[in-house]
Amino acid sequence: MATNFERRRQGRQGTRARVRLSHPVFGELDGATTDISDHGLFVELDDMPVLPVGVHINVQFLDSVNPDIRFNAKAVRQTRLGLALVLVDYEYEGERYPLSALREGWPGAR
Repeated sequence: MATNFERRRQGRQGTRARVRLSHPVFGELDGATTDISDHGLFVELDDMPVLPVGVHINVQFLDSVNPDIRFNAKAVRQTRLGLALVLVDYEYEGERYPLSALREGWPGAR
């Protein structure tokens, strides 16, 4: 009998947050997260585009303290409910930063 086990290295937090996904193929789509970790998230979408695994998508957290931060994410899995995304880095005021900069206090917060 096969055992189902957690392979993720980062713990996930069940979090409902409104997000906007952007990509040249589908434009902008609004959805909601079901869980978020330090390195990724799952986004439920009503209008699900068919996307290849590995495609890069721009993610904006609409309810964030600073919604101007835009995350660059990579699609790693797609289900009938939504997309699993891995966060790659983020952009703020035209500059790109590694995710580690968020832990150190993102630029503009000081």
